[in-house]
Amino acid sequence: MSDFAGSYDHSLDGKGRVIIPAAFRDQLGENFTVGLSPDGNVIALYPYEEWEKSTQWMQRLHPMDKQGNAYKRLILGSAYTGNSMDLQGRVLLPAKLRIKFNLTKDIIFLGATDHLEIWDAALYNSEQEKAFDGREALLDYLHETYK
Repeated sequence: MSDFAGSYDHSLDGKGRVIIPAAFRDQLGENFTVGLSPDGNVIALYPYEEWEKSTQWMQRLHPMDKQGNAYKRLILGSAYTGNSMDLQGRVLLPAKLRIKFNLTKDIIFLGATDHLEIWDAALYNSEQEKAFDGREALLDYLHETYK
């Protein structure tokens, strides 16, 4: 299992490429998937092994499970497999995903344990402020839910 942690400010270039932070390159590997985060709220990069675990899990969904299959179509339909970095450590983020998440220039790479998330910088900073301001309620929730 990967252990992605930390956050890094980066920028998209005019062609929609981004430089993968050096700290994440080895963990990400040479064959990775660009798609949605598990909650579908941001772009995510998955190392090959982690993507395989996700797709294996989705294969267990019952074919008549409408909600489960809607989620599966959302995640798999937004996935771009077989990606690799160029010699400068760049990867092209698909235009569909850049548009869906309003990515223009300033972005944040966020380590999310088994995958990387790519956030619009302004949105990420806003969400972090909310989380910081509500940290006591978040801790109470975690304590109650995961006793």
